[in-house]
Amino acid sequence: MLIQWETKEIELSVYSPKDNDNQLRPVLTVSELTGQIKDILEGTFSQVYVAGEISNAKVYPSGHWYFSLKDQNSTLPCVCFKGANQYIKFKLEDGLQVIARGKLSVYPPRGAYQLVATRLEPVGIGEWQLAFEQLKKQLEGEGLLAAERKRPIPMLPKKVGVVTSPAGAAVQDIINTLTRRNSSVKILISPAKVQGEGSVETIVEAIELLNEIDDLDVMIVARGGGSIEDLWSFNTEAVARAVAGARVPVISGVGHETDVTICDLVADLRAPTPTAAAELVARGHQELLDRWGVLNDRLIDIVESRLYDARIKLDRLSPERSLMRYEERLRSLMMDVGHKKERLIQSITAILKSSSHRWSEADKRLMDLGPRNVMSRGFSILRTADGDLIRDYKNVKPGDRLEVLLEKGKLLVEVKESDKDWW
Repeated sequence: MLIQWETKEIELSVYSPKDNDNQLRPVLTVSELTGQIKDILEGTFSQVYVAGEISNAKVYPSGHWYFSLKDQNSTLPCVCFKGANQYIKFKLEDGLQVIARGKLSVYPPRGAYQLVATRLEPVGIGEWQLAFEQLKKQLEGEGLLAAERKRPIPMLPKKVGVVTSPAGAAVQDIINTLTRRNSSVKILISPAKVQGEGSVETIVEAIELLNEIDDLDVMIVARGGGSIEDLWSFNTEAVARAVAGARVPVISGVGHETDVTICDLVADLRAPTPTAAAELVARGHQELLDRWGVLNDRLIDIVESRLYDARIKLDRLSPERSLMRYEERLRSLMMDVGHKKERLIQSITAILKSSSHRWSEADKRLMDLGPRNVMSRGFSILRTADGDLIRDYKNVKPGDRLEVLLEKGKLLVEVKESDKDWW
């Protein structure tokens, strides 16, 4: 079943109810009333400054910022569109005390008023300093500022890459310093815009270009001095990550000695100026030259001192005196040889005498223990015809022929019988 409704257009503004005075009063639509309120708010509060604490901060993929400003008693919804917040250096965070500049407006779909902020300024700290501290804290949390990740600078680099503006004074200072201190080093300039719009992208591209060079030894990222606004490209996250991700060690020489950037903190080594950065690169070569010079001077001094001493000694010596000294030394040596010869003869004589005595004693003991001396006392030696000694009656049997060795001569005997006992 289909039902068709007939519709009629009603001009609400035409309908004008009467009040107690019998006068007609116009009736507004919601959109009309909202539009009038919007016009009044925007006309009355076209530019206001509001101080408060940021809460409910949200950054949408579109790039717009939505947040609230609050104090002890009230909350004000706020929006900061991408076109405005891209010029704000710090990041939106809950709890920040800020002064917002903008205008009041009404968001018709919800009928709610809000502050359309075009500028945010932190309270108690400058915008640039706040952005610096926020990024520093973030990178510290990731370990990119840790000392243990810093790489040593090569002592004798052969090829140096330089990221800077080719039109600035810094590049000339670097080239002059490197050429003067180490004429053999090769310098590659990777040009970059170091200030203003688009500078961040060109610095990152210049670093990435140097990363593609295989035999590069070290990299310098530099620019001359300036205000914090001039140096701000080196305080950005993109440049910091490019420096941290460089394939070779990086020396940062940005600004003057008092200037400290995020690039300085992330780099492997910070130099106070671009010239100092070049000096640090060439330091190893110069140190070797200085060391060689010191050692060369010391060697010359030592040789000259010894030559001087030798001349003095030579002047003091004459051929006659030298000959006399050698003759005296020769006589002393000959006397020493004579004494040693006498002591040697005495030692040999004593050794021979002692050895002869020991030999006589040993011979006497040997003779006393020898078989002849025993046989002289009536003992004899009994052995078989083959020469085997007979020590046991069991080793012979009746009929065996034996030899009997006496002190004088020998006997051939035949065994008649044997017995184990003889006493």
